[in-house]
Amino acid sequence: MELLLCVSQVDNKQPYRFAGTGIQVYSFEEVLYHVYHYWKQSIDEITAPALIAWIHDILGLNLLAAKLSDIADIEDFSRRMLAFLSITPYFSEAELDALKPQFELWEKRLEWETYKERADDLMMRGEPDRAVPLYRYALAFDKNIVVLNNLGIAYMQIEAFAEACTYLEQALEIDENNWELLLHYAEALIYAERLDEAKAQLKKAAKLSPEIANGDLLYLQGELMLRKGKQNEAIALMEQAIAITPEEQYVFSLADIYASRRQFEKALDIMTSHLTKAEGNIIYYMKEAELYRLSDNLPRAIAAVQKALSIRPDNVDLLIRLAEYYRLDYNLEGAETAIGRALAADSGNEKARLEYAKIKKGIGDAKLYRNLLKDMLRELRHRYREVH
Repeated sequence: MELLLCVSQVDNKQPYRFAGTGIQVYSFEEVLYHVYHYWKQSIDEITAPALIAWIHDILGLNLLAAKLSDIADIEDFSRRMLAFLSITPYFSEAELDALKPQFELWEKRLEWETYKERADDLMMRGEPDRAVPLYRYALAFDKNIVVLNNLGIAYMQIEAFAEACTYLEQALEIDENNWELLLHYAEALIYAERLDEAKAQLKKAAKLSPEIANGDLLYLQGELMLRKGKQNEAIALMEQAIAITPEEQYVFSLADIYASRRQFEKALDIMTSHLTKAEGNIIYYMKEAELYRLSDNLPRAIAAVQKALSIRPDNVDLLIRLAEYYRLDYNLEGAETAIGRALAADSGNEKARLEYAKIKKGIGDAKLYRNLLKDMLRELRHRYREVH
């Protein structure tokens, strides 16, 4: 077995974070390993200015940075990827040959399929905001019913409900009797507060398959009743939906209704009784934490966030929430530690910076608190001028 030395012999403490996966790397060998195993998510980054600058400035690998700039000029996808992965002898010829068919297949696929697959991957990773432009690119090549549907769902997930309605309506123009599309469209209409139209779509969906007692249909009927101010009817419909299929969304929505009535124990009981396999479920722990926070049980809320962090220890949103709960529980030392981890992972995160300012105010550093808020306000004004 041949021993390969790292191209950089200097210990590096400043990582590069791949936007497509969120994975941090500290050496060029780790960059190669990441791209080899996550090449679909890394396509746009292998010759990106940010990566080249990191290799040049942080790793001090000037020659490799220059080679990457040359590789960026290679138009052929397969050749560009293979040139990147073979820039050093990190991979064997057999390992690179194993990837060649995948690269060639990817390249031969229709353009819209390539964009769709990348967008689908981002949706699976919980990043609908980044999936939206890729779905839109796919539509530029082919007005495809699947892409229209997925784009509508992505817009729903970022709460752009008017746009979701537009694209789901276009999908139904292609297949007006598609039962699943009807439900997705009805859901978007409900969230867009177009309740009469939503009711009509749900009636149409029910007529298409009257023999099926479907949880999705019952759940959406419950959401419709909820937005009409009929909580009791909504509860009854959602309970029927849960009895058929105890989907997380159904259970969480029913729990939210009871939480809005300040019946927090009832909300928690619904979750624990229907979602018994909570182990490893971050969304469950976050919902649990939220309910404990609303009921002023901060120790239990903190414990729930910590369970979520045991699965995703570097999740910035979880760390910010943990810092907030510690602060509200007057554990300012714990709050400082948690927010420090959040800022180390994402120093520009505005929520983290604001929470940091609040913690400093709690400690008694009012001057630093005011200065931090002034800095954030100045940056917001600057961005406003840039955009407008």
